[in-house]
Amino acid sequence: MSHFSDHLPPSPGHLRARLAEAGLRATRQRLVILESLLHLPGHPTAEQVHRRVVGQEPSLSLGTVYKALDSFVAAGLTRRVASTEGSCRRYDADCSAHHHLFCTDTQEIIDFHDPQLDTLIQEFFAVRGLQGFQAQSFSLHITGNKLAGDEPRK
Repeated sequence: MSHFSDHLPPSPGHLRARLAEAGLRATRQRLVILESLLHLPGHPTAEQVHRRVVGQEPSLSLGTVYKALDSFVAAGLTRRVASTEGSCRRYDADCSAHHHLFCTDTQEIIDFHDPQLDTLIQEFFAVRGLQGFQAQSFSLHITGNKLAGDEPRK
């Protein structure tokens, strides 16, 4: 599943096609919520998506946003990401294989891609195996603090 770049907004036709490919009806509410999810920075909460969409759809409830986001997760359009605080659901429109770094100071979730690490993990489990369990995918969630003036490799 591709991720849209920040400077090229997806067209309504493209959003409709993505919803149809996922087996979801392209309602006005879903279109607005999906567009918002794709344009909000980072890994937004349902509340952040709701704040953005009520400007376009004032009658849209937070419950509707949660239902739409959960249907996007079930259909593979987005992923749910656990937050460091644990009580808050966050969403990631990038469904490609990647890991997350959680900054405990800022609560920021940073995408982290490292093919060498992925290969190492795959080789480890190929050799060691998990008795009675077949892994289909993996994602690391690494908690720590960003160092001043240092940006993690993405």
